[in-house]
Amino acid sequence: MKKLTKKNLSELAKTMPVIEESLQMSYVGGGNGTSANPYTKVEFDSMLSNDNWNGGYVEAMGYVAPNTYIYGNSVYWGSVSQDYYTFPDYVTSLSSDGLNQMAESLAGAIPGMGSYTAYLSQELGDMSREIQSELLKKGYNGSSSFTIVRTYMGSSVKFSVYNANNGELITSKTINMFGFWQ
Repeated sequence: MKKLTKKNLSELAKTMPVIEESLQMSYVGGGNGTSANPYTKVEFDSMLSNDNWNGGYVEAMGYVAPNTYIYGNSVYWGSVSQDYYTFPDYVTSLSSDGLNQMAESLAGAIPGMGSYTAYLSQELGDMSREIQSELLKKGYNGSSSFTIVRTYMGSSVKFSVYNANNGELITSKTINMFGFWQ
């Protein structure tokens, strides 16, 4: 009968390759949602579809908030939508028609209000530029990444900006259906 002996990792490494734990995790999954060990996209999709998502870091997505619609935006009261941006992408998004779509959805309750929609779009733009200014003042630059979370609260929308690298809240602004924001 062969005698069993304990070998330490360095002895085993002489006879077979030993891979780091992080590399093992990339093969089999099993992240824990921290920035050092993010969930895989497959784990994220599985938890999200089974209503087990509690927030955390996801590979190539950064920090993902606990309550979110990843596959499309929802404008129902209390619903949450989020987008991941690099700083240059965020600045570019301010010139896209996304703000007009947001203004139209907020103004949808008031028929025939084309000038109102234009006004609301302008106020959304002003608020977004204020957020951009705050990010610049706090030292964020072209290599920074953010998660922008929009929470619909009846007649207002709250925009929360999180650092995608560590999940910390950077700033938030709320705008109501009258175009007033703070």
